[in-house]
Amino acid sequence: MTSTFKHIDYLTVKNLKQGDVKAFDDLYKKYAARLYNFSLKYLKSAEEAEEVVQEVFLYVWDKRDGLKPDYSFNAYIFTIAYNIIKKHFNKKTRDNAFKDDLIYTLLQQENNLDKIIDYKFLLEKVELTINALPPRRKEIFIKRKYDGLSVKQIAEELGISPNTVENQLASAQKQILNELQKEKLAGLIFFMLFISI
Repeated sequence: MTSTFKHIDYLTVKNLKQGDVKAFDDLYKKYAARLYNFSLKYLKSAEEAEEVVQEVFLYVWDKRDGLKPDYSFNAYIFTIAYNIIKKHFNKKTRDNAFKDDLIYTLLQQENNLDKIIDYKFLLEKVELTINALPPRRKEIFIKRKYDGLSVKQIAEELGISPNTVENQLASAQKQILNELQKEKLAGLIFFMLFISI
C-alpha cells in the first residue's frame, strides 16, 4: 500500500520518459497549481510564480530521458522549484545590493541636501537605458555586471570570442554614458556602473 502511494505517478512518468506528450500534460495538470501556490508563497508575485511553474516543466521535458519512474515525481519537481526560487532570491539580492551601493555613494558625494537628485528617477533612468540596449549587448552586460560572470565565462556560455564580449561591453558603456550625459549624471554614475567591468 505504501509503495503504491509513493509511486503513484510511476506509469505516467515512465511514459513521459519515452516522450509521451499526453503524460507530460497529465503531470502538468496534476501539479501546476500546487507548484504555483508553493512558489507564490515565497515570491509573493503571481507573474514570478507562474514563471517558476513554466521553468520547472520546461526543465522536466528537457531532462525527460533521465527521469526515474521509481522515485517520487512530486519530490523531484518541488526540489527543482525550490532551487529556481533560491536562484531568484540570490539574483534579487545581488541586484538590490548594487542599487543600494549606488544610492549610498551618491548620498555621500552630495554635500548640499537641497540638491539631492531624485534617486528613484535616477535608478529608473539607468534601468531604462540598460533595457534599451540591443538584445545581445544587454544580455552580455547583465551577465557581466549583475550576474558577476567573467569575460571568459560569458564567451564560453554564449559561444563567442572573449574579444566579442569585450567589444559589446565597451559599446554598452558608451551607449549608457551617452544617455546619462543627457541628464548631466554621467561622471559618478558611469564610474559606479563600470568600475568593476
